[in-house]
Amino acid sequence: MSLQIRTISVYSLQGERRDVTFTLGALNIVTGKSKTGKSALLDIVDYCWGRDECTVAEGAIRRTASWFAVLFDHDGEGILIARKNPGPAGKKSDEVFFRRGVSAVPETDAAFEKNITEEGLRTQLSSILGIAENINIPETTSTRDPLEASARHAILFCLQNQDEIANRRFLFHRQGEQFFPAAIKDSLPYFMGAVDEDHYLTVKRHQDVRTRLRRLERDYAEFEALSRQSSSAALDLVDEARRSRLLPAGATPQDTNAAVALLRTASKPAGMDFEGTGGSTADLPALDERRRGLMTDLQDIRDEIADIDRLNKEASAFETEAKEQEARLASIGLLAHDAHGAGDVCPVCESRLAVPVPSVSEIQASLAGIQKQLQTVRRDAPRLQERMAALEARRAAVSEQLRGVQASIAQRIQENERLRAAQNQFVEQARVAGRIDYYLQNANTVVPTSQLPSQIRALRAEMEALQQALDANAAEERLTTALNLVGRDLTAFATDLGLEHGNHPLRLDLKNLSVIADTDDGPLSLAQMGSGENWVGYHVAAHLSLHKLFRRRNRPLPGFLMLDQPSQAHYPPDRDQNGLIEGLADDDQEAVRKLFKLLHRFASETPNMQVIVSDHVELLDDWFRDAIAERWRDGIALIPVSWLQE
Repeated sequence: MSLQIRTISVYSLQGERRDVTFTLGALNIVTGKSKTGKSALLDIVDYCWGRDECTVAEGAIRRTASWFAVLFDHDGEGILIARKNPGPAGKKSDEVFFRRGVSAVPETDAAFEKNITEEGLRTQLSSILGIAENINIPETTSTRDPLEASARHAILFCLQNQDEIANRRFLFHRQGEQFFPAAIKDSLPYFMGAVDEDHYLTVKRHQDVRTRLRRLERDYAEFEALSRQSSSAALDLVDEARRSRLLPAGATPQDTNAAVALLRTASKPAGMDFEGTGGSTADLPALDERRRGLMTDLQDIRDEIADIDRLNKEASAFETEAKEQEARLASIGLLAHDAHGAGDVCPVCESRLAVPVPSVSEIQASLAGIQKQLQTVRRDAPRLQERMAALEARRAAVSEQLRGVQASIAQRIQENERLRAAQNQFVEQARVAGRIDYYLQNANTVVPTSQLPSQIRALRAEMEALQQALDANAAEERLTTALNLVGRDLTAFATDLGLEHGNHPLRLDLKNLSVIADTDDGPLSLAQMGSGENWVGYHVAAHLSLHKLFRRRNRPLPGFLMLDQPSQAHYPPDRDQNGLIEGLADDDQEAVRKLFKLLHRFASETPNMQVIVSDHVELLDDWFRDAIAERWRDGIALIPVSWLQE
């Protein structure tokens, strides 16, 4: 899988088009004199990729162009990105055109109209490249935010403009701009393959498991506290029940469960004995029977009220959840115009999905089912409210009757000393029984402990496994391996170019984003090395080493590398002799030939790799002439002379 460049096009204000076409999987050279627009090719690609600023130099291109376009090739599929020229002194235009499945660039810019945002474009490019969900979380001592590598970061390793390729302090594209060094450091490990593809999913699973574990541990701690309180309260209530004669004096439980069992037998006080009473108290047995019946009725009413209240809460919770489901499904229903579309095609980017999604008809069926359930809940709600109101009225009436009966009983007891003593004991037993009943009701709400410990153990084991998968040491080892592979090739390329310090082991310093030569006297960074030849050479060698790793590991980056003026250290523009190097010193001639020969060999030997170079040099070798895509001399340039005369 590789994304390369077929064509770079510029459209004039008069509707004309200028194309620069490239060969895939090969070295492409645009050679010519200065001020012909060679450097603009890289700027156009950068701008059409979604850069938030157009860096095409002011001048003829800015004055005459209406739109810039790049036709990419993604394994045979044409992907066209066009962006409007902001004009002279303009920073950028938000008019971006994007289309897949394109065979050729349009004849005119009439077809271009904004159909995507810059952020949407970057999202599409990330998807095309195959960038998986990823996240880089900096070390705890860092103040940087987590970063997700995307197409915006991938392009940083594919471009080297004229100012960057000979810079001793900055190795990568845009490294000198704010925030970009951190973005390069955080995204490069992912692009090098040092981070597993499922790393992001593992991080998310780790976070989810950690949240669930903390919740269960908190619940278990609360349960333990409640259990201790419950045990103490149960034993205290058993003591009170014995004193009030709700339990026999010898009732002594061995543990909390036995205490609860005893309390269940003591939760209802015995009735009063009215036998043998006479006179004004002769009707006490009947009143007591009436009281018992009313209390039973009242309890039944309370139980039914509690059941209805529970149903109301459950219905309310279901309605809330169902409304959310209805809203989500209704929003998905916006795609209903394609109710019979393929379930394995993304409706947004039209790419094939590994797991087919439900069809719109299935979504609509689910939506209809939820709406039907909601209608049922809403239809039943008024009936429950009516029943609740009737029960509340009945409870009030029964309570009033019970108060009347209890008042009659109290009046008669006052007239009988024996009954007064029995009444006092009954009241005490009723008080204790009420406390016991309250305790038993709350004890029933305590979550059983049998499952919590096993669930906690299982989550802890899963946490440990996930932590091992996310082991920082293992990730560091994978990164070290990738950097060692890059360093090996970097040393080989530097040796081929005959660079100073190339005879020492070389490595890519990810922390400082530089090339390091490990000499006998200590490490030597690129900034400490002299001569423009070394600076350019190490930029080229470092990028070739990285792209060799990218392609070997099939990483999700573009399969092209654009270099602007790599011969500048040996062949500055003011010494241009129609591109010929015969007038240069022998050492300079040899260095330039080695550089281009290396680029030619790299593009030829590296699968799915395209190298595009803009330069003044024009070697006479056949392999060099075969690689020339454009020759801009004798009035030929990116912008035709006719455009300047219009």
